[in-house]
Amino acid sequence: MSFNTDLSTKLENSRNTLRKIARNDNTEFSKQSILNDMEKFVKMVNTMDETVLVPCRLMNLQQEGDDDPFSLFAMLNDLKTELLWAGDADAEEHVERGRRVSDMSDTESDASSAAGDSGIEGEDERESAASAAAACRRHLRGLRRCLRQLTSAAAQLTRSYQEEVGAPV
Repeated sequence: MSFNTDLSTKLENSRNTLRKIARNDNTEFSKQSILNDMEKFVKMVNTMDETVLVPCRLMNLQQEGDDDPFSLFAMLNDLKTELLWAGDADAEEHVERGRRVSDMSDTESDASSAAGDSGIEGEDERESAASAAAACRRHLRGLRRCLRQLTSAAAQLTRSYQEEVGAPV
């Protein structure tokens, strides 16, 4: 019973942390924390959104690379919303249709059922957990890199808009 209570408490604490990030409360995280990168991204997109009062003026901005400024603005806002509030859109669609969505791929599912038949469940679970932890760390590093690039893109878009409308940068 205490395991469920501890898990519920941890989930609620995580939700509260994300809510604080969304509200821009002054929550501090380690500089190396994914939450720090998430907070910077959300704050920069909020700043961008507050600065860009007339989004259609983004269509007049010079295009850098393949990124259309207006599309970039919309994409950054969508990503922020998805990061803070939305779940997996595909999963929600499948649930609405009455199907249960599995987080495991077919290969993982097959490996998991084969592991249960091996008779050495404890060892396989430890290896699986170690593998999952390594994959999680790799994905977190990639996510941090992406968040930093997106934060930089939002800052650049904000500066470009300010220059376009003649506002102080």
